[in-house]
Amino acid sequence: MLLRAVRILAPVVALGVAASTASAQRRSAECRGLRTQSNFRLNSTKLYLDQAVAARQTDPARFTARMRSASAQLDTALRNGGADELTLWFLAGEVYLLQGDLVAADTMFTKAEGLAEEDCRRELGRLRRNEWGPLLNGALSQQRAGNLDSAVALLRRGNIIFRGEPTGLLRLAGIYAGRNQADSAIKYALLAGRSTEEPRFLDLRKAAFITAARLQQAARRWTESEAVYREFLRLAPRDLPAMAGLGAVLGEQSKTAEASALYDSLSAAADTVTDSDVLFETATEIVRARRFPLAAHLYERSLTTNRCNRDALYNLASTYNATRDSVHLLQTAQRLVAVDSMNRGSLALLAQAYVLAGDRDRTVATLLRHDSLPWTFELVRFEPGDSTASLLAAVANPQQRVLAPFRLTIEFVNGACEPVSQSVVEVPEIAADGSHSIDITGRGRGIRAYRYRAN
Repeated sequence: MLLRAVRILAPVVALGVAASTASAQRRSAECRGLRTQSNFRLNSTKLYLDQAVAARQTDPARFTARMRSASAQLDTALRNGGADELTLWFLAGEVYLLQGDLVAADTMFTKAEGLAEEDCRRELGRLRRNEWGPLLNGALSQQRAGNLDSAVALLRRGNIIFRGEPTGLLRLAGIYAGRNQADSAIKYALLAGRSTEEPRFLDLRKAAFITAARLQQAARRWTESEAVYREFLRLAPRDLPAMAGLGAVLGEQSKTAEASALYDSLSAAADTVTDSDVLFETATEIVRARRFPLAAHLYERSLTTNRCNRDALYNLASTYNATRDSVHLLQTAQRLVAVDSMNRGSLALLAQAYVLAGDRDRTVATLLRHDSLPWTFELVRFEPGDSTASLLAAVANPQQRVLAPFRLTIEFVNGACEPVSQSVVEVPEIAADGSHSIDITGRGRGIRAYRYRAN
């Protein structure tokens, strides 16, 4: 049974960060607890560092000379012993940071954080983040330009010094997932989810955990996937697709009673949900667990608020086919073909409905229609938004002769299957076994689905 799949990866937002150039000029003044005045060498290190930062953008030679002096004073303080450890590690981290040695800077800052009070840890976090921000923004630029290897290199370099926000880590997970490198994608998704507990990053943390859980599930790592689903559900206790995913993972581990209890809770919660996308995604997860009656119920509910959703109709028909429910399969397949009349998968489900109903004549007629389609319509992507909807599809010529040009009307409809707008597409001549791509945008508020017809 072929279903239109749910998203394996949660979307990764296109965030950049702006590192404050003003704050980058401040050194250790905000970090109470540093004791530079009590040690000549450490005080000299701080003075040279401040001078180096002031000259960094305008006088490279002066910057290099002051950094050399700061390093020499710090080395002497370290050899002489007796210096305050917090101050020593803090200043050493700053020196390495300005020298571009992020591994050493991270090590020094980590030592300082273990001794620092809260205000000083915030200052250390600011220094880390200011180094990370330009690297993240550079990675985003490289990614937009298609230079994924360069983007990965910059993101990984940024993660050396700052791991306190999920943004860069989640973006790395997305790149690795796109390359089918599941282990790396899971690693960075988990790091992203666990990077912080700040409320402003809740959505990104949830995206990270659901990404990791689904990738682990796809890799049949049931125990690990269960643990991460539970971690996600602690952040979003009533998330239906995640509950369905956890139920499927529990079933794979033969935790039947626990899975059944979870599905009972899911079913009760679903009766209060009206978001058709959530219901669709949950139902598709439940099909994978072969809980067909519950899946059918959720597909049906999703179709009450998005009546012409082709994928929901197709998946619902496939679910009724799996349970050999001929009555509901026929009704659903007829609705499906009404919006997707030139698709062989849709016609195959209608033929199967007639087979189960014992209607031989209509079975034969539908199969003949299936085999003699002059052209076919295959959806690649449909993305409705607030005031527009984008559709990417292909019109193919399955025949062994040239398909003459024709006009195709794509109608964009609302949840009640009422027209919102339409676009007429000029399909050119298509060679035998060839295809033509359609990429159009429907405009108007409330678009939820589409249908098509030849003019």
